Order: sequence, then C-alpha cells, then structure tokens
Amino acid sequence: MGYLRMKMIRPYLVPLLALVFAVPVGAQHPWQVPVQRDPEAVRRIVGEAGQREPGRDLRIVWVWEVDKGHAPGFHEHVKVRDLFAELLARVPRVTVDPAHRFPSPEQWAGADLVVFYLQMQAMTPGQFELMDRYLARGGGLVAIHSAFIQGPVGPQVAERFGLAWDRGKTRWGVLPIPSKVLEPRAHGILAGFPRDLLLVDEHYWNLGGMRDQLTVLASSQAGPEKASKGPPGPGELDGRDWPLFWTKEIGKGRVFGSIPGHNFFTFNDPYYRIILLRAMAWTLRVSFDPFKPLVTVAAP
Repeated sequence: MGYLRMKMIRPYLVPLLALVFAVPVGAQHPWQVPVQRDPEAVRRIVGEAGQREPGRDLRIVWVWEVDKGHAPGFHEHVKVRDLFAELLARVPRVTVDPAHRFPSPEQWAGADLVVFYLQMQAMTPGQFELMDRYLARGGGLVAIHSAFIQGPVGPQVAERFGLAWDRGKTRWGVLPIPSKVLEPRAHGILAGFPRDLLLVDEHYWNLGGMRDQLTVLASSQAGPEKASKGPPGPGELDGRDWPLFWTKEIGKGRVFGSIPGHNFFTFNDPYYRIILLRAMAWTLRVSFDPFKPLVTVAAP
C-alpha cells in the first residue's frame, strides 16, 4: 500500500455540506447516538479558508492494527485509517503513509506527523529511541484513544504521549455529557467552541503520567465504570476533572492526545474533526486553513 495522493480544486470558503453522514451508527451502548451539529455553528467555528495548501510538502504516517476484541462500530482502526487517508490526500502537498503496528526507521526519518490509532503492543527500548529522535528534531505526534493502552510500558508511553494506561488504576466507562472546555484558546485547537462540549464516546480516567507537564484543553468527570443503562446523572459523577484532550511539547516536538475515539461515528462528527485536524496542523506547525474543507466531507 503506497503513498496516497489526490489533488482537488476547492473554493476558499468551506462548503456547507449536509452534516448527516451515511455511515453505520455503532456505539458503546445502544442508547448512544451521534450529536447532530448545527451547520451554522460548524461554519462559525471553522471560519474561512484563506490558504488552500500548506507552505511545504507534508508526510503523515498513520499507524494502525486490526482490533479483534471489539464489535463493529468501535475501535475501527482500519476504517478510520482508510477514512483519513482519503480525506488527508485531498490536501495538496500532503501524502499519507500507512504503518502496520509501528513505523519503520525510514518512515520515522521522513515523517512530519505520526498518528497512532491502534491498541499497540508494548513498545521496545529501540522503538522508544526512534520516537525520541523524531521528537528531538521537531516531529509531531497524535495519539488517539486505544493508543494509550500498552500494558507494562505505560510509564514510558506517558513520557511521550502525555498520559497512558496504568494497570490496576485506570478505569473506563461512558463519557458523561457535557464535557468541559478548559483552554479554548490554547494553540487555537478549541477556539470558538462552547464551554460545554457535547461528545458521545468512551472515557478513560486515572491514567498514569505527569499532568503538570500537559496543557489540558478539555476535561470530563467520571461516571460509573464499564456498563451503563443511560447517560450518567449528576449524582453518579465523581466531581473530578479528568483530561480528554491535551498537548505536550518535548524538545522541538509537539504531541496531541485524545481520549475520545472509541465510536466510529465520532470520526465523522464535525466537532471532533475540527479538533483532530486543528491538532494535526498544530503539531505540523502549519495553518489549519488547507484542512478546513475536510471537516464536512461525507465519509466515503
């Protein structure tokens, strides 16, 4: 599977496409459904796209693995890889290079951004060394949802990704609604979003890592662990702010972490696309403008 390239002519303004995507609805629980976004609100948050292409060639490596432990609709690592390979290839000067399980040394050497969306096998010292050299030279990392689960090497993962699964302590359950936007202006990733952020997904809390080394962009309280018959009510919440989205800078490198990413429909939510694409642009040190048209492109 080689590099994916596609060039398209686009207007300067983000197209106002219908935001009801023709994709299967799969969620952690049957009562969960996607949030229907107001097209005007999406247009306001995204803004006009004045720059149609990045100022330099960009190579994005997307790391994936098949998840055999979840039913269709969640942890869709392969479908998300294909979705974003198709979307990102629409941006001029961008190539998307898939990596199964872990990038090769050659991929690390040529990458500008590496996205991890998979439940990884525990990384080895040699793999951590490749990642560290990449961050030291100014590379970008994005880690999504299940990428934080790496068993016994959790502390080493947290040093790079910001947080990671802490066996025996970390818990998971339904993401309460709403979440709370803490830093709407940090790096512009959540600029324009309301303080109350409605996302339908799964929550991980009590992960290991040094929170004081992170810029936490949004947080959520925790509700009941695992099973839930409906959205957690106020009396079921723990009253603590657990990170949902954050950034971290390591040397010249930039890292973005996202706990949401369990449900496949999350990746077709215009709000989540804005957050993820803005984060990619921030790690790459480029304008978000060329990525704006991708926010409302229907899933293929």
